[in-house]
Amino acid sequence: MIHHYPIKESMRTGMLLAATAGFIDAYTFQIHDMRFASFQSGNLLQIGLNVADGKWLHALIYFWPVFAFLIGTSFNQFLKQFAKKHQQSHTMLALLVEFIGLFGVALLEYHTISSDIILPLLAFFMAIQADTFNLIHGMPYMTILSTGNLRTLSSGLTNGLLWHDKQALHRAGRVAPVILAFFVSAILAFFAIQLLHQGALFIAPILILGILILVKREEKR
Repeated sequence: MIHHYPIKESMRTGMLLAATAGFIDAYTFQIHDMRFASFQSGNLLQIGLNVADGKWLHALIYFWPVFAFLIGTSFNQFLKQFAKKHQQSHTMLALLVEFIGLFGVALLEYHTISSDIILPLLAFFMAIQADTFNLIHGMPYMTILSTGNLRTLSSGLTNGLLWHDKQALHRAGRVAPVILAFFVSAILAFFAIQLLHQGALFIAPILILGILILVKREEKR
């Protein structure tokens, strides 16, 4: 039986989302003192280490992206209710908010606004992405991290190749391109920074624009 999944759960969308998150984290890691916009586990570790070392003020620079991520997820719940009440597509609204937000942050970055503003803003919009897009072909996955996707890949390949579990093999096949997109985006970020410097961040909203076009085409059908 052939399943027809919405475009928000498609491989193309998953790869573009993963590329966006990977690009942004690779960018902030290089430009903003090895800090992350979406990898909050890393920021939490930095908070803990700095608190343990008595560097309370320094811990704050890692705290604000975590806090902004929480606020972004909460904001997305209001966005879902708004979309439901007005019979609008939450996917389109979330993508529009993320596109406009990332473009605005890229403008701020281009004018060398403080990292203490840029990082929380990026974390806010990455939270909306993570909370909106969490299924690929009906299967849970992550667009902003690769740890869970790597687990799915490894377990899927093991169960599929050794014990002929076709469903597990299909799951591995779904997340493999997403992991690859996340990895390649880090390479892209490196060379984009060499070429465009702070202007490289404009690539992130361009990737989201690609998803907006895909979703809009589907909704027109």
